[in-house]
Amino acid sequence: MRFVLLLLPLIALAAAFQYVSRQIASGQAGLPFVGTPVTLKPIDPNSLMGSSFSVDSREIERLNGQNIANQNRLFNQRMEDMRNYARNPAGWHGMPPH
Repeated sequence: MRFVLLLLPLIALAAAFQYVSRQIASGQAGLPFVGTPVTLKPIDPNSLMGSSFSVDSREIERLNGQNIANQNRLFNQRMEDMRNYARNPAGWHGMPPH
């Protein structure tokens, strides 16, 4: 009896799948689809941040330089960790560097 009760939802699911697959295969949709075109406007920074918005190229260069220096520092730390682990794996505490 318990097995039959477990099969009833599966039978209903299979019937729903068969019904939907037959509807799709017939080519006729049950509901009409009405699509409307979407138009997007370009974002105007002046409308978001006011008319005093400007990009400071020197500030952008400074930020890029800081990012590059930080990436180099992290890469060097990673290489030092790998070197130290290769020299003495038993002295390494925690997960090995990768």
